[in-house]
Parts: sequence; structure tokens; C-alpha cells
Amino acid sequence: MAIKDNRLEALLADGFTKRMADEYLMLMENEKKSGYYDEAQLTWAHEHGFFAEDVILGGINDDNIDDYLSDYDFWKLWPLNSWERIWINDKLTLNALVQDSDLAKYVPAYYYYTGPDGLLPLQGANYAEGLDGFVDTLRRERDFACKPCNGTMAEGFHHLQHTGNGYVIDGEDSTEAGVREFVESHRNLVFTEFIRPEGYLAEINPLIHTIRVVYYNITGANPQPSSTYFRFALQDGKTGNGSNYDIPTDADTAAYNCYIDPATGHYGNGKMCYPNRVVDCPCHPISGKLVEGDVPQWDEFLDMMKRFSYKVGACDFLGFDACWTEKGPMIMEINSHPGIKYMQTFRPLMTEEVAGPYFREKLARIDALDEAGKKRRNNVVR
Repeated sequence: MAIKDNRLEALLADGFTKRMADEYLMLMENEKKSGYYDEAQLTWAHEHGFFAEDVILGGINDDNIDDYLSDYDFWKLWPLNSWERIWINDKLTLNALVQDSDLAKYVPAYYYYTGPDGLLPLQGANYAEGLDGFVDTLRRERDFACKPCNGTMAEGFHHLQHTGNGYVIDGEDSTEAGVREFVESHRNLVFTEFIRPEGYLAEINPLIHTIRVVYYNITGANPQPSSTYFRFALQDGKTGNGSNYDIPTDADTAAYNCYIDPATGHYGNGKMCYPNRVVDCPCHPISGKLVEGDVPQWDEFLDMMKRFSYKVGACDFLGFDACWTEKGPMIMEINSHPGIKYMQTFRPLMTEEVAGPYFREKLARIDALDEAGKKRRNNVVR
């Protein structure tokens, strides 16, 4: 593999968008400042187009490097989908696509959205207007999950509750006035049904898990699942608050992931994934439950995701975040450019039967662009 030229002008000349070139270089610089890696690790990783964290997570070395999709190439490839990616990047748009169809049962109920012009009532709230309607709906439903309409990585997640006796915001007692102030001070949030896991998956951790499955729909007529992993929360979840992913901001923060077979739904091989090390961990570190088994109703999961893939058939790369609840399979969101590091902890993408050819063909298209074509790519911003 050729040594990478990690200067902004070189990335742009190679076909990066300016947005992703800046992000890629910023993440490399953050690794240099972190102190988690020795100089040799950083130099080798960055010269070969990988973040040092991803080299450690995947066990990447000179012998197997060609099996892995590099971070350089993945950031260069953005955006994988064409303009139709707005159908899935925005939660309100995705909800509107399935509203009043039989696919609606696979997404949480959507109650409200806090837009730039104020509170927008949605179907799940029976279009009850204003803060009075919001409070009445919260009292009826008891729980709202609140998250950015187009956010990533569980950032900005909140939990509103009405317990029957009072109000709770993110586990802290509040008042009706506190709830109203929260709504008025937070914009671009969607307020949805708060979903919980069911059965043995709830015993592993009572906070909702994430089943990540990428569907590749290259022709628009044959969506195929691949590139998978299964994430569980590392918070104890006794109060039902919190997200299932904490961004590793220090060397002691981990994500707990295991592999899930896209063909069978069998999961196992749990690992604690730190920024600078991977620790085999077959049992969940909080509950102590063995993380191994078969996801219930896996055939329905696959059918659900395939049908969504057909629904947005102009998108050929869909990163599903799914879960199993008391209502059965559900989809929390669909990502058009999900992170690859935890996927490649378990299986190198370039060795996958579907993913490998897909990424090679996408990269070849960018490399074949002339200078003017690459400059046009530089200017894509969303």
C-alpha cells in the first residue's frame, strides 16, 4: 500500500470533499495529541491511511492490511449515496416515508419536533399543538426519547418522563415548568417513543442495544446484508436513562461490542473496545450475563431491513440501527455513512463478498475522475 500524503491539498486533489478532508485530518491530529499511542504506532497507521485506534481494534499489520478498508478511503468515499441520502439521514423524513404504511410498526412513534419556528406536533401525538399538547402527551405516554433529528453517535440524547407523580429529565427530578423550559431551549430534537429491549437481551443490559447491519443495494433490486456488529450499553440502566454508546474520549472509555452473523442472527465473541486496546469479554462487564445466542425473529429483522432498502432504493448503502423490543424488531435509524471501525473489529470489509467489490468499485469511480470532477467533489457539503 502506498504511503499516504496527509496534507489537505493532497487529499482534495485525490477526490476528498473539503468537509471530510478537514474531519479526517482533525481526527488524526487528535490521535497525535491523545498520548494513547507510541510514535511508531501513529506513524505506521497514519502513513497507511488508518487511525491508530482502528489498527489496534482490527489487529491490522503489514500482512493483512489489504483485507481492510482504510479510514483514508472511507472518508474519501463520502458521500456514498447520492442526494437521496437525505431520505435516511433525517429522522423526520424517514418517519414521513413510512407513515401510514405497514412499515410504520417498525419505527418508534414520533410525537414532536422542535424546529427553528417552534414546536411541531406529529402523528404520534395526534397533532396536539403547543406546549400544553406536549405536556398532555408526555403524561399519557410516560416516556419520551429525545435526540437530534440528524445527529450521530448517540450525541445529544435525552430522556423525559412522567412518573405519575412528577416529571423527570435525564434521571433528575423536575417539574412541568422544567419540562416546558427544556423543550423551548432545545432545537432540532425529535421526541419519540422510548423503546426498551425484551427478553434475554434486556437481561444483558436494560438500555436499548444496537444491532448494526449494513444493507448494500447496488442495483436497487437486490439488497444484501453484511458488515455487522452488535452493541450493548455499558451504563447499568437501572433508571432506564442513558444512551448505549459513550464516545471514547479517554483511554478508559470503552464500547462493548460483539459479532452478529447477518445470515443467522447468532451473536457472540464480545469485546471491550478501548481507544488503545481490545479485551476479549464474553460476558457483559456490568450484568455478568453471557453475550451469546440468537436474536429472536431474525428472519423478520432481515425482511424488515430489506423492505426498507427497497423503499429508499436510490440509496445503495444503508447502515441500519435495529433492536429487539416487546413489539418485536424495530429500526431506530438508518445511517448513510456509519463508522467502520467496529465492523472491522470482527470482519475486514474488503474480504466480505458483498462489501469488498462495492467499495473497490466506488473508489475506482473517484480515481477515474479528471481534475475538474475531483474539484466538484471537493465542494460537496451535505
